[in-house]
Amino acid sequence: MNNSTIHPSDMYNHDPPCAHVVSTLFTVLLSIVSLSAFIGNFLVIASFIKAPSLKTSTNYYIVNMAVSDFLCACFNWPLYATEGMLTSRIYINEPMASVACKMGMYVRGISQVVSVLNLVLIAVDRYVGIVFPLKVTMLDRGRVRLTLLVLTWIIPVACGVPHFLYTKVVKVDDQTFCRLVWDRQVNTTFNFIAFVLFYCLPLIAMIILYTLIVKTLRNRGPNTSSTLDKTQDQLANKRQKQNQKITKILISIVAAFFICWTPLCVYLSLKMFHPGLVARDKCMVLVALFFYVFPTLSTTINPFILFLFSTNYRQALKSLTLQLCDLFKCRLSPHTSRRIASSHASKDNNVVMTHFNGETGNTIVGKSS
Repeated sequence: MNNSTIHPSDMYNHDPPCAHVVSTLFTVLLSIVSLSAFIGNFLVIASFIKAPSLKTSTNYYIVNMAVSDFLCACFNWPLYATEGMLTSRIYINEPMASVACKMGMYVRGISQVVSVLNLVLIAVDRYVGIVFPLKVTMLDRGRVRLTLLVLTWIIPVACGVPHFLYTKVVKVDDQTFCRLVWDRQVNTTFNFIAFVLFYCLPLIAMIILYTLIVKTLRNRGPNTSSTLDKTQDQLANKRQKQNQKITKILISIVAAFFICWTPLCVYLSLKMFHPGLVARDKCMVLVALFFYVFPTLSTTINPFILFLFSTNYRQALKSLTLQLCDLFKCRLSPHTSRRIASSHASKDNNVVMTHFNGETGNTIVGKSS
């Protein structure tokens, strides 16, 4: 990357007219997506805190992802402004630009790796729970789970230090970027290792694990015993359906994450190894899409998937809504209030409760813990 010298006269960028249109359109789009990410991930975290039935290993990892997604959505904006996407002004020579650039790149990198590591842990947790349902594993122990959750933050925080130390605001071909500025060979090696460790290997691992999970679920089939164990067979069949449902939900989350981040990985790889294949982005369309809209969209999708397809998360959200309305004295229709109260009561009084490991099918006798 050849960085041009920055002069005070460069404080304002002479962009083509299309850049202003793109800036306006993408600012509106990013605002909508970011607001959805803020609200959605906050509701996921709040639902988890308020609902005892959601305190399962898979949900701990899901909520850990929600925290990282919330941070990612927050720190998109400093980067967005620093790179001249918010207005036509270039903030290269201003002190806060360097801080916003460093923190934005650092936190976004941390958030991405935290999400990847939690997706891997979820896949391992589901694999053990479905393929070896009778084995008590170390992953189910609270202390081990806490250690894994902490490691999902320590690893990216440590690996992302170069982003904090060497990221700068630079101007290339009359465009402003927040980029790592160090030896080209070191930069290539660092990005290649990060790409393999935090993209390729996790993706391969999850494909293998979920393939084995789906294969196991298909091979089991429904129980059709005609003995006195009919009740147990019904419970086993119910567990089977719940495991199939949660597997579909989790595969959807994994697919959404990699679909949203893959364009950026491909774009950066081409820029690094085959820059001639990448068209010059005068209007900043590729930068806006690949660096901001798609990654932020990935932080928005998970809450929608959970609340649309998970019964337990949906019930927890209804209960949370009722509590918030009581707190702020807002009015619900009598029909809505009765439905929320009824679902909350039925969840507490059921003799057989099924938790979302995310709705794992682990049957718990008595009240949910």
